Amino acid sequence: MEKQKGVITVLRSGSCIVLFSIVLIFFAGSVFAEMDLPYGTLNVTSKTQYQVKWSTPPDKFMVPNDSSDQDFEEQVGVNWDWREKGVSLNFLGRYRKDLDGTPEGSIFQDYIDACGHNRQQAMVYYGYLEFTDLVPDYDIRLGRQYVFGVDQNIQLDGLWFRGDRPLGIDWMSFEAFGGMPSQPFANLRKDGIGGLNLEFYPMKNVILHADTTFYKENSWELYGDWRPYENLRMDAHGAFINNHARYAFFNVVGDIEKTGTTIGLKYYRNFEIKYDSDFIFDWQSPEKDLGKDIKRLYLARERAYNQFDISISQAIPTQEGLSVFSRVSIRKLDSSDDEDLYTTDFVSFTAGININEWLHLNGFHCSVGITKWWENRDTYYEAKSISVFADVRQEFFDRWEISGGYYFKTEDVNSLIENEAANNYYGALKYRVDENEWAELKYEYERDDYYKEFGVSEINSLTATVYVRF
Repeated sequence: MEKQKGVITVLRSGSCIVLFSIVLIFFAGSVFAEMDLPYGTLNVTSKTQYQVKWSTPPDKFMVPNDSSDQDFEEQVGVNWDWREKGVSLNFLGRYRKDLDGTPEGSIFQDYIDACGHNRQQAMVYYGYLEFTDLVPDYDIRLGRQYVFGVDQNIQLDGLWFRGDRPLGIDWMSFEAFGGMPSQPFANLRKDGIGGLNLEFYPMKNVILHADTTFYKENSWELYGDWRPYENLRMDAHGAFINNHARYAFFNVVGDIEKTGTTIGLKYYRNFEIKYDSDFIFDWQSPEKDLGKDIKRLYLARERAYNQFDISISQAIPTQEGLSVFSRVSIRKLDSSDDEDLYTTDFVSFTAGININEWLHLNGFHCSVGITKWWENRDTYYEAKSISVFADVRQEFFDRWEISGGYYFKTEDVNSLIENEAANNYYGALKYRVDENEWAELKYEYERDDYYKEFGVSEINSLTATVYVRF
């Protein structure tokens, strides 16, 4: 009874925020459309979200006896475009607030509590000026932005410069960037970062890339894309992080139009890594008090292995909108002595069906599947796991949409805890004015045997989201 009262109190305390946000945002969206200014056009997007979580009372001897949490989030995007002058301003920022306070060590502790100030956090994803006519045939961006570097997108405060087939050279393009790296959970600003990406077009339907990133050490990525036929695509990648080989893969995807078949083949080679990466964040960092004082990004040690993937998707000719899919993955480490919690030998098989507008059900979409996993970690421990998943979505009355999903696994194969199962499902109701204006209420349930270590058998969440563009 006490748990039910606590949940009701939490829901009531957040209802005012939800209702006020919905009324304010929809009123603003109905009053303002795309705004034509004397100097260009202005578009503003807003995403307002309130989330409440509650659980069974945790074991107070393991973690704080905190069984609920409330968070508020607001995202604002701004785009000002003065096409006549070839200049635009782009901004996306987020503000998050923990409304009720979360004790240190709580099962609900997250980035707001660990890295924020006074249980709140404001951050800018990007905010930059872009010039398309300042230099003919070149694009320039200045400010905080995301650029594509080796193996991932990089957030930096600086300059980006692109030339698409510059100086009449129609067989290449390039991108160059430089500045100070920006990462909301780490202090990386003492070292500058830069890079040069080259793109070549040596022949029809062939694109070659050579990307470089310079941060403390040099990193390289070489890859190419070739379409020898309209229904056949091949690509190959190779990456060297901090001057050390990291991975390489070769991928082939082909379509057989006559039968409605898609076949994919992939070979992936991972090289052993024994050094810290400056790009990928990993909670396994050995730094103490990681959540409060993150010094750098860190990549845990990775083992060397080969992996093969075969995937097939087949449309059913006699049933429009119905298709089946399957995938087989096989991973083999160079040495079985290298197996650990994160990298092991395994074989997995996935099969399922996709349904779109089947049996004349307009707006109906469904995906259902099952995965069987065999793992052989070492001589003394082997794991077998079955996962079942389903996602269903139905549109009705033009503007309404109801959706739901289910996920269940019999055991976590990446854990030494025997029979660690999980059970998750969700349901959502969405009202859509158009593609740029909608509201959604979503409920999620999660049960994982891992939480039982802390005396928690289940976690529930209710999320209200409103999105508009005005």
